[in-house]
Amino acid sequence: LKRVDANAAYEHVFGFTPAEVLAPDYDEEVRPAEYAERRREILRRTLAGERCQVEVESLRKDGSRIHIEVRTIPIQHRGQPHVLAISRDVTARKRAEAAMRASEERYRLLFEMESDAILLVDAQTLELIDMNPVAERLWGYSRAELLQMKATDLSVEPDETRSSVQQGVGTLTIPLRWHRKKDGTVFPIEINANRFELEGRRIVLAAIRDVSARQAAEAERAQLEAQLRQAQKMEAIGQLTGGIAHDFNNILQSVLGNLTLAEERIEDLADPKLARYLERAQLSAQRARELIQQMLTFSRGKRGEPRMLALAPLVAEAAKLLRPSLPATIEVSLELSEQAPPVKVDPVQTEQVLLNLCINARDAMAGPGAIGLIVKESPITNQLCTGCRQRFTGRFVELAVRDSGPGIEPAVVDRMFEPFFSTKEVGKGSGMGLSMVHGIVHEHGGHVIVDTAPGRGATFRVLLPAAAGRTIPEEKTPSRKLKPRLTGSVLVVDDEDMLLEFMGDLLAGWGLEVTLKSSGVEAKHAFAAEPHRYDMVLTDYTMPRVTGLELARQIHGIRPGTPVILYTGYGEDIAEAQLANAGVRALARKPVEPSELFALLKTHLKQTRNTVK
Repeated sequence: LKRVDANAAYEHVFGFTPAEVLAPDYDEEVRPAEYAERRREILRRTLAGERCQVEVESLRKDGSRIHIEVRTIPIQHRGQPHVLAISRDVTARKRAEAAMRASEERYRLLFEMESDAILLVDAQTLELIDMNPVAERLWGYSRAELLQMKATDLSVEPDETRSSVQQGVGTLTIPLRWHRKKDGTVFPIEINANRFELEGRRIVLAAIRDVSARQAAEAERAQLEAQLRQAQKMEAIGQLTGGIAHDFNNILQSVLGNLTLAEERIEDLADPKLARYLERAQLSAQRARELIQQMLTFSRGKRGEPRMLALAPLVAEAAKLLRPSLPATIEVSLELSEQAPPVKVDPVQTEQVLLNLCINARDAMAGPGAIGLIVKESPITNQLCTGCRQRFTGRFVELAVRDSGPGIEPAVVDRMFEPFFSTKEVGKGSGMGLSMVHGIVHEHGGHVIVDTAPGRGATFRVLLPAAAGRTIPEEKTPSRKLKPRLTGSVLVVDDEDMLLEFMGDLLAGWGLEVTLKSSGVEAKHAFAAEPHRYDMVLTDYTMPRVTGLELARQIHGIRPGTPVILYTGYGEDIAEAQLANAGVRALARKPVEPSELFALLKTHLKQTRNTVK
């Protein structure tokens, strides 16, 4: 194998002169052994008549490596077989190819590692050209299955998908779409796409993200915001109603008290018409007092006296009292489970809840219909309270009132527990019924669920926590006719002149010596001047400058042991320890029943005579 010629281009490519190439020791001196052996193999194959084309790495004279494309052709030269070898430097091309491969590998790595699902789609045929592993996991199909599909096969809305893929140019964000997984699950997606041409084909590169979790988070956030707004609104309304209730209680205390004084004297007049008028006024005032009690209950200040009770007997008894207030066209049915666990509730407030819900059901039907009263045990898991908008879980006893009325619109459901909100005509409802229900039920640790829809009635489900323990039968307190048979001296303090005058008349009518003061400051000075004159102090709680509780402390400091009775028209809670430290013997709520006040005075005046004087 001997070289016989080399052209000038050979020197340009390899750096060797023709004379150096034709030297006998060319291969041994300047070529590595593996290169020389490979070259000989190609020459032997060519001499045998085979045309060869190979790419090999070679060395230039300066030692640098280059890539050579070699083509060999068998020829006859001077009657002898020879090989014509044509060499071309392809180093630049090989480097460009290597750079392209590296770039492709980098982009493929990014393609594979992208957290969103990536699809390459033929814009004309809608066929899927390529996809990353995230796409396989997102839709649940294998790569092979996806390559046999079109973009419209994944979409719940194929027409919108076809329009989005085939129209427009450049980058675009496609509005929310719905896709379907291999298992049939439908889920929302967000698409960001880019259109370009590749080898004459219009291609869409789409980055697709499952936004189910984001939608759920946004829905949860909206619900939490609604709960916060509801809580803030209910707190503000509660404070407002508490203040209104205080002012009304002061007025009602005077009205009810003076009616009581008038009734005590009516026997002397022997006027039956006047007796009837006073009775009507008394009933109206009693209804007003119940309304104020509802307001206080809503504002979470009026506390009941809960005890362990079975709901079924209580509802059965209440239904008997309820029946006369319902028209004969309404059928009342009872489904009362005797096996339902007891609940710890105030029986009077529970009857109020039942009464208000039944009256609402009656008014909603406005004619023939049916009301169902249900008591049963109800385990609850992650339910939403219609009143407070909180989710809750637990073991409950359900008191439900179901009606066959027209149902309730969603907009009304959202506001129905607000005080003074009513859909009834002016004069036919105070708007306090359901707010009272809300207040009582939540005061007892319960919740309310309203199941309704326009045209299919409504069911108010009151859920009270089930309790463990024995039920306590309700005791009826016998009424007592008041007689003016008290003795002693009482200091009465109230900043409302109307109430102060009434208290003076009432207590004087019972035989007591009464001193009236319109402020805590005046009362303190009067008591300090003659501390042994007074057997008892009766004081309002809310007064300017010096409150009733502060006055009680001052009196306790001047003469310990003097009983103080505190009465209030607010729904505030005063700790038992505070009352005891101030020397307060009893706390009464306005409007105070004369019989209740009479009993308190009799008890504590007797104690004073036995211990202080």
